Amino acid sequence: MEDVSHRLLGRAVAQPSSGRRGTVGTVLIYTSKVSNRVVKTVAHMRPLDDSGREWTADPGTLRPLRPIASDLPAGKS
Repeated sequence: MEDVSHRLLGRAVAQPSSGRRGTVGTVLIYTSKVSNRVVKTVAHMRPLDDSGREWTADPGTLRPLRPIASDLPAGKS
C-alpha cells in the first residue's frame, strides 16, 4: 500500500549511511497477509545528482535536507 501522506514525500533527503541525496517519490508499506501487521516500509528515491540511479531505503533512516515545519519547536519557522 502506498503512504500518500508520509511527511518526507516529495522532499529532498539525505541517507547518512550511503551519503546519497535524493527526492522521495513514493513510500510503500508492506503488510503481512496473515496478521495484517506492517512488515516494512520502503521509500523510493530519485537522485539529486542527475545520476539517474534510483534507490530504496528505510524512510526512518532518511534526513530532510531542509527542516520540516512540523519538526521545528513552536514559534520557530
